[in-house]
Amino acid sequence: MPNKVLVVDDEPDVLTLTKLILEGAGISVITASNGKEALQKAEDEKPNLILLDVVMPGKSGFEVCKILKSQPQTRSIPVIIFTVLNRDVDRTLSVEAGADDFLPKPLEPEDLLLLVKKVKAHLEKSSYSQPPEQLDQTSR
Repeated sequence: MPNKVLVVDDEPDVLTLTKLILEGAGISVITASNGKEALQKAEDEKPNLILLDVVMPGKSGFEVCKILKSQPQTRSIPVIIFTVLNRDVDRTLSVEAGADDFLPKPLEPEDLLLLVKKVKAHLEKSSYSQPPEQLDQTSR
């Protein structure tokens, strides 16, 4: 079963570009364009990682991350905050919300490799830390 990443962003161009980059690296991608949709897809699709924008209508990425990390069914999913906000306070808010990593946007061409590396590193790490009942039967 391929790794599945939920990419959450309200900008269609960012969703499309990020999806193309990750799929080009062999990663399955599902998308959501707002916090409510992200929470629903996280629960329904059970992604291996969530790449989460902060500035969105409705619930911010910080709020979504806090909710994800407070629910038993989603708390173990790694979350990378992926945002144009790149101040120290934004990094601090990401940690306080429970995010596992932080990656600023926009990505320069040389940063595209960093995105793929970070996502793959978190996917590899999370596959070792999932409780046995969440692991795919074939990976045991």
